[in-house]
Amino acid sequence: MQNETNKDSEKSKATDVRAIARNALLQLLEPLAGFVSDSGLSTSELNAIYREAAVISAVAKQLEVSDRVNISGIAATTGISRGAISRILQLTAKNSERAAEGQQQSTNRILAAWREDPKFTDAHGQPADLKLYGRGITFEALAKKYGRGIPTRAVLDELVRGGAVELLSTQRVRAKAYMAVERGMSVRAIKAFGDRASELLSTMLLNMKQPETPRFIASVSETLVSPSSLPLFRRELSIKAADFLADIREHMGPRRAPRPPAKFKDGGSVRIGVTIFYHESCDKKGEKAETAGRRRNFRRAV
Repeated sequence: MQNETNKDSEKSKATDVRAIARNALLQLLEPLAGFVSDSGLSTSELNAIYREAAVISAVAKQLEVSDRVNISGIAATTGISRGAISRILQLTAKNSERAAEGQQQSTNRILAAWREDPKFTDAHGQPADLKLYGRGITFEALAKKYGRGIPTRAVLDELVRGGAVELLSTQRVRAKAYMAVERGMSVRAIKAFGDRASELLSTMLLNMKQPETPRFIASVSETLVSPSSLPLFRRELSIKAADFLADIREHMGPRRAPRPPAKFKDGGSVRIGVTIFYHESCDKKGEKAETAGRRRNFRRAV
C-alpha cells in the first residue's frame, strides 16, 4: 500500500513538472513568437530551427560522456525520427538556407516572387508597380499565385503595415523592401538579442540543474511605480549600472589583445560575463489599442 502511494505521489509530481514546464514555455515563447514574426520568419521555420537545436543539444550532451554520436539515443530523447536526425546532422549551412526557402512567410514569398518572376518585374528586372485589382499582371494575380490561398487584401494590409510596399493614389502597389521585417529589427540588434538571451537562459537553466552551486541571478521588483517617476528612475539606474560594470571590469583586469587562454592548476580557464537587465511591464487592463484609422475599401476594375 505504501509503495502504491509513493508511486502515485511520484507520478503526480512528474505530471506537475510537465504542466508547469508547459506554462513556463508558453510564457517564454509568447515574446519569442513576436520576435519570429517581426524578423520575417514563419512558424514552419521556427519548428525546423527548434528541431535542429534539439538535435545539436542532444549531440552536445552525448559528447560530454562519450566520443561518438548515437542517433538512436537522440531519437529516444527528442522524439525526432532517426532519418530526420541524420538529415539535420548532414545539412550544411547552405542547404539549411535552401530548405528554409519553402517555409518562409507568405508575405516574404510574395516579395521574393515579385523581384524574381519576370511577369512581375519591369524592363530593368526590378519589381514593377502593379495595379491592385483587374485583369492581367496585377498585385492580386501575384498574391493568388504565391500566397497559398491567403486573401489578397490580407496580404496587402500586412505588407503595408510592415512598410514593405507602398500604396499609390492610383490604386497601384509599389514594392519598397525585399523582405517584410518589423522596423528596428537590425542585424546588430538581433545578434545582441541572441547573445544576451542565450547567456541569461543558460545561467538560469544551470541554476535549476545544479542548485547546490548556483550561478548568481538576483531580481528586485516592485509592482506599482508611478509612470511620471520612470524617466528619473531609468536615468539613475543607468548611472549606477555603468559605475557597477566599470568596477567589475577593473576586477577582471585591463582589456588586452586576444591571447591563448592561460593554463591554471585546475586544468583550464572560464569565460565570465556580467549583464544588468532592466524590465518594464505595463498593466494593459482598461487600455484601448491605438486605431490606425478606418480601413480603406478599394474598387475592382471591370
